[in-house]
Amino acid sequence: MAVVSRLLVGSRLNGLNAKMKKILIAAAVVFSTSVFAGEALVPKVYREIAVAPTNQRDAEIASLFDRWNEALATGDADSVARLYTPDAVLEPTVSNEVRTTPASIKDYFVKFLKLKPHGTINLREIRLLSDDSALDTGVYTFDMVKNGKHQKVHARYTFVYKKVDGEWKILNHHSSAMPE
Repeated sequence: MAVVSRLLVGSRLNGLNAKMKKILIAAAVVFSTSVFAGEALVPKVYREIAVAPTNQRDAEIASLFDRWNEALATGDADSVARLYTPDAVLEPTVSNEVRTTPASIKDYFVKFLKLKPHGTINLREIRLLSDDSALDTGVYTFDMVKNGKHQKVHARYTFVYKKVDGEWKILNHHSSAMPE
């Protein structure tokens, strides 16, 4: 808006009458508002399935999500909870409670697994933080069954992995549903 005002008082536009300047300013405001409003209404579209990592190190980290997803498919909350470190933090998608103990993480999965979730990574970024810690962050979609009906939940995620006794475990898992 300030840019438009400066343009309107610039040397080329000094000859415009006040009414014409007001019309141009109003048009600029309407145009800029509609552009930004339109942006907010169009959700970001991601790939159906993320591109697979091309290097071995990233592929190893990516496989940890597959292991977790396979544990979900068993329907066994203990199997899923064992993938987390004893001091893990879980900020889950479909619960308002942050889980910070093995018992509370298991409790979340007892409830979540009733939805028969299956996750698909749509976008992923992997970072090796050290030889024994890594980050996998991006966007995933969960297919779930709620009240007998299939539904999809699109969410952002972050997994922080830590090697414990030579095995990768989940130290932190944050998942939040997309606002669109």
